[in-house]
Amino acid sequence: MEESVTVNREEKLWADVRGYRVATNNARILGQLEELIINEKTGKIVDIVIRTSSEKNINIKGAKTKGDYLLVPFSRVEKVGEFIIVAE
Repeated sequence: MEESVTVNREEKLWADVRGYRVATNNARILGQLEELIINEKTGKIVDIVIRTSSEKNINIKGAKTKGDYLLVPFSRVEKVGEFIIVAE
């Protein structure tokens, strides 16, 4: 069974959103969606993991950098469409 992500009442399968490009609400490309971090007790998405280029200087409130990965709190996600849009 595949996991699903619900954003704005529209359901998407993980297989459909993995690899989506992620950008800020100011049109800066951050990278590609690599993984979701889920709270095991509640089942809610805590962070999205974005594969970035290590030379990018990224400032997103609450985000953490781990090598080529950026962990962004799911609460910063504004929209999932052709891109995943996160608030800066």
